[in-house]
Amino acid sequence: MNKVRDILRSSKGFTLIELLVSVGILSVVVAIFGTGMFQVLSIQRFWTDDVNAVREVRHAGSWFAGDALNATDVFDDGGVTRLTCAPDPSVEQITLTWTDTAGAAHNVVYSVIGDELQRDLDSNGTPLVMATRVVANSISFTLCGNTLRLNIDVLGDRNTTDSLDLITYVRKLS
Repeated sequence: MNKVRDILRSSKGFTLIELLVSVGILSVVVAIFGTGMFQVLSIQRFWTDDVNAVREVRHAGSWFAGDALNATDVFDDGGVTRLTCAPDPSVEQITLTWTDTAGAAHNVVYSVIGDELQRDLDSNGTPLVMATRVVANSISFTLCGNTLRLNIDVLGDRNTTDSLDLITYVRKLS
């Protein structure tokens, strides 16, 4: 035990070389760890943005299908002309109309404004944003018989595109 105390007493500390070597090794370890963490966080952000784009598209499709099942008629821009089988890229708005069981008439308008797909029910307040980052001129609505179709592309991160091709029935079509 006395030998250990003698050795510890005679020790004066680290030399400058030892200190520089240890700092250099520590710097390399921190750089490797930091680079790895940066890559993990970047990949996580990309996946999160892609998942959000897919979620928005599915959410919009769910609302659209629910409204279509109630609809008694489907009109294009302006709510005047009935939608047809021929896709018209200039049509960026459709109106679904129906009367509920209480006899109240409803109009729901789906429209593309800027890069957003919006749903406006009976013009009550602010339209509900269904999807953001909609790719320009990617949306189309068609009505063949009682089959209503919605095609839409949404831009994800890294310029990936998530598409929705929803085919639903207009159950109460007049």
